Amino acid sequence: MKKHYDFSKAKRVSPDRVHRDIKIMISLRTDPRIISLLKDEADRLGMPYQTLLNSILHRFVHGELIDKSEAKKIVG
Repeated sequence: MKKHYDFSKAKRVSPDRVHRDIKIMISLRTDPRIISLLKDEADRLGMPYQTLLNSILHRFVHGELIDKSEAKKIVG
């Protein structure tokens, strides 16, 4: 490790950007079939499966995902 680091050319990053760009690693126990299906769908969409899972979780916590049976009730 160096005793001195030169930060004279470093750029400031807004706190909003830092929080938006940070991803945390988690450990998740789930059925292997679910991960397989998730990976298949991600491949079909041309994206990494972690990105797809993050998108699904984001939509869920923001109330953008609805249960199929609930959708049928709404549509009729």
